[in-house]
Amino acid sequence: GIVAGLLGLVGIEADPLRSREAILLGTLIETAWRKGQDMSLESLIPAVADPPFERLGALPVEPVSPRRERESLMLALNNLLASPSFEEWREGEPLDIERMLRAADGRPRLSIVSTSHLSDAERLFVTALVLDKVKTWMRRQGGTTQLRALVYMDEIFGYFPPHPANPPTKRPLITLLKQARAQGVGIVLATQNPVDLDYKGLANIGTWFIGRLQTERDKMRVLDGLEGAASAASAQFDRSSMEKLLSSLGNRIFLMNNVHEDGPVL
Repeated sequence: GIVAGLLGLVGIEADPLRSREAILLGTLIETAWRKGQDMSLESLIPAVADPPFERLGALPVEPVSPRRERESLMLALNNLLASPSFEEWREGEPLDIERMLRAADGRPRLSIVSTSHLSDAERLFVTALVLDKVKTWMRRQGGTTQLRALVYMDEIFGYFPPHPANPPTKRPLITLLKQARAQGVGIVLATQNPVDLDYKGLANIGTWFIGRLQTERDKMRVLDGLEGAASAASAQFDRSSMEKLLSSLGNRIFLMNNVHEDGPVL
């Protein structure tokens, strides 16, 4: 997530299996982590040109990631670091999920992360970092059936798109939707258009609140999802009556589909 977000800031699409830049940066960060070393952007940049290892996978570094390409990546990252507009990224409170959830005296805390003033690439970078931090914090917690924390994302468009789009925010979101409930972390996602959501994500969301749908495409997507959920629960599903119900929803009237109930209710 960190690698994808960082490369997104310099305009490089980071496929974790095909991108040489992503493989190189990921290996550099993992190597430092395994040695118990901290790594700042200042120490990462020179290591790109002269990595502290001789092989990437089964092959020497040079044929996998030629020096000319490594130097080009090094300069791109250095330009990012040298940019006056990047200076504000290096100041402020550390990103600590425990501190975001609880005050020093132990009281629960509501923390709001606003990215409205950032560019699209910067929004993805920040959101991916926050989600990865939540994922790391979650995995330190013991199992529970009680709600420990709630992560709410307003307007999910662009952060969790269907296949084949793969922004850096998508992988941590899928992980949280699949696993976070076991550690007491709830995820709430809001969108105006259901087609904005990855289907694997929809399948892992236990409760849906469906309001008025603007397009026929949205309605078909929701009906397919409801039918799939009913099939998985071995429940009856009348598609035609459900379609009429969705078409007749008024303002502030919602259809709730809960995996623990027999069927959707208004």
